[in-house]
Amino acid sequence: LLEDDVTAAAGTTVAPFRLVRGSNDFEIASELVADGPILFHFFPFAYTGSLEKGQGCEAQVCGFGALLDEFTAAGVRVIGVSHDSPFALKAWAKELDQSYPFLSDYEWEAAKAFGVLLDEALGAFRPLNTRGAFLVDTDGTIAYAWSGGDNLHLLPNPTECLAAAKSLTAA
Repeated sequence: LLEDDVTAAAGTTVAPFRLVRGSNDFEIASELVADGPILFHFFPFAYTGSLEKGQGCEAQVCGFGALLDEFTAAGVRVIGVSHDSPFALKAWAKELDQSYPFLSDYEWEAAKAFGVLLDEALGAFRPLNTRGAFLVDTDGTIAYAWSGGDNLHLLPNPTECLAAAKSLTAA
């Protein structure tokens, strides 16, 4: 992780950030969560990994997508986040038949806010967000936090995230 970054912990309030949906189309974190709790999950790259092999970014985003109806029933929206361009993310989501949004953290604001920005990863990428999953309540409080740290091979567990989501909305 970057020198001053600490992975955001449950019970803390996430710092302000914005994500990019498209040209001149930004989503402000406080406005997003005002409409209800959100599970933000971070992945390093679009068009990588394999659902078939259960590895990498494709497995991660499809794993959350497979439980999307259950997240929705629990009253929690799911948003995938990476540094890729919003146009590549939109195309990849469509290619994978995922109906939840993949938003671009093009300026690393969200990765910094959640403390999942690595100084360097895979020997070449500076910086790069690691994997993470964070359930954020309507007041910006983090109800659940998970980070893969500097191990990009670890994937967040969508079932654990769903259990946290159900627990939050049942309270």
